[in-house]
Amino acid sequence: MAQYVKRFGGYIADVPNFWFRRCDGKVYYFDELTNASVAPQVGVTEVNAGWSMFPVATLPGQSTFEMSLTSGKFEAEMFSMANATDFEENAEYAVPQSEYVTPDGEKKAVLTQTPIEGSIVIEGLTAEDYTVSEKTITFTEAQVGPILVNYEYSQTAHEALITNQNSAIGEAIMVYPVYGSGDDCTQSAIIGKVILKVYKARVSSQPGLNGSYKSASTFDMTLTALDAKRPDGAAYSIAYVQNA
Repeated sequence: MAQYVKRFGGYIADVPNFWFRRCDGKVYYFDELTNASVAPQVGVTEVNAGWSMFPVATLPGQSTFEMSLTSGKFEAEMFSMANATDFEENAEYAVPQSEYVTPDGEKKAVLTQTPIEGSIVIEGLTAEDYTVSEKTITFTEAQVGPILVNYEYSQTAHEALITNQNSAIGEAIMVYPVYGSGDDCTQSAIIGKVILKVYKARVSSQPGLNGSYKSASTFDMTLTALDAKRPDGAAYSIAYVQNA
């Protein structure tokens, strides 16, 4: 017996949530995107033959599929994820510091941090012109301040080493909320989800750092679909899940 099947649909008015399952099994989740776009491109090869002025056939050609993401939140894991690396604790990470000091009557000045040995640089002076004991600098000659002192101090940090030779491969998933129009006399609300799964993707554009004065920074990343070598030949899927 034939049965009527209601179409599913609605309106997408938000950015998706994004999951990435890296090929080593680690899962990364980002839920503060400001922009996301999906751009499939299907290429064809035209066959021209005989006397025809038009192609006699179009054959499947090279295809591409790109996902571009922009996050409104700085998340360190985006960098480790995209570069196929991990953050590790470095108990002696060298943090740069620059500050102005004014020597007192005893030609001494106190820094806010304990400098790493040999890291102090003062323009116009050499290491023979001062001594350092923990945070205290003692100048051999009277100096007119303020004096700019550049140095490094040691602090525990989480550090990811990046070679720019590796990029992550894994499964990428976008989940978009679908809103109803309220045409059925109910309040317009999220009625379901559109789920886009790319079975195998490589990070083709790494996130970077940028900033403007008193403006929120954003962080961009692009992924490109690869051949997942599935028996059905699929590169990605789109599913609609209706709210229960």
